[in-house]
Amino acid sequence: MDDYIRITTWFVRQVLDAYENWNGKDNVPPKIQELMMVLQIEASHHYK
Repeated sequence: MDDYIRITTWFVRQVLDAYENWNGKDNVPPKIQELMMVLQIEASHHYK
């Protein structure tokens, strides 16, 4: 299970990095913005 968690954490980090560098993210639908916020919270819990 540890490998699954590491892969998932890596993937989430990649998604968050892409989102942060995305031009025009102000026009992203609210549900996607909420998802990114949840992913940021979850990722921060894994890195503590």
